[in-house]
Amino acid sequence: MKAVILRGPGDVRLEEVSDPVLQVETDAIVRVDAAAICGADLFPLHGLTPGFEYGTILGHEFAGIVVEVGSAVTSVRPGQRVVNMSLVADGTCAACRAGRVTQCSGRALFGYSGVYPRLDGAQADFVRVPHADTVLSPLPDSVSDDAAVFLADNLPTAYDAVVRGEVKRGDLVCVVGLGAVGLMAVMVALDGGATVFATDGVEQRRELAASLGARVFEPGEVGQAVAGATDGLGADVVVEAAGTPGALDAALQLARGRGVVSVVGAHFEPDYPLNNGLMFERELTLRFSIGDSLAHRKRLISMISEGRLDPAAVVTHRMALDDAVEAYRLFDSREATKVVMTP
Repeated sequence: MKAVILRGPGDVRLEEVSDPVLQVETDAIVRVDAAAICGADLFPLHGLTPGFEYGTILGHEFAGIVVEVGSAVTSVRPGQRVVNMSLVADGTCAACRAGRVTQCSGRALFGYSGVYPRLDGAQADFVRVPHADTVLSPLPDSVSDDAAVFLADNLPTAYDAVVRGEVKRGDLVCVVGLGAVGLMAVMVALDGGATVFATDGVEQRRELAASLGARVFEPGEVGQAVAGATDGLGADVVVEAAGTPGALDAALQLARGRGVVSVVGAHFEPDYPLNNGLMFERELTLRFSIGDSLAHRKRLISMISEGRLDPAAVVTHRMALDDAVEAYRLFDSREATKVVMTP
């Protein structure tokens, strides 16, 4: 089969590799119909993921058709259309039993290695899915492939940002970083009745956020805009979806006293200089979330089916898997906000 493989920093290739096979009775094999590129894929691309094993097949967001299941798999069957959750969990460990699947003792992320045990991803013709009963969810016809890929990671992560940020109707929410997760956070917060200010340095992303209903600002303007709208108090909730130290600095400055900074941008810095004086003086809550696909996917599938959320609206590029190298160039240069590839 064809697969997108990272061979070294900046070295993305489309290669022929062996088809995946069932390894244990809880596995499934899925034919990939759509696979997306996520901002988290750029960390290993830039050599920023500790211990990443080059040669790993990339991609943790996909939708497709089950072609084979192990003898212990009961929740999905061959021929069924499914979506994955990006972070694999066994569903049986103490963390999973307590409802903390993102902290599963055996967790792995499709298309990653180093910070997690190596697990080949889904930017390929086929993908092996461990713990299929937990990881895969059947898809109704009312959810397109373009919308489905967001259910794997971006949309539940954004939903976690809003829920764990304790956003209430009437709140002013400021979203910092308007990649796919930030745009999903805009969508979810607006659905919950919040007023949303949003900022990003890329004009196309700001335009997408504006089309969803947010008020948008360049990074140098958003602080004054928030202050002006709140008599200088600050935003009730700030969602940091960029995953950079600079974005987190900005988010902390934008929050009001006793506000919440809800972080869903991926961070790997071991030495971030947290401003304890600011945190203490403003009594801020700083909360990090990975994004719990298992907890939210049924609700989010319903919200998409009902027309409340339209994640496919932020797909900017639809490309063939054969064009994966160009797709990564467009995404890495921010010429593309969200790319969906079709094997």
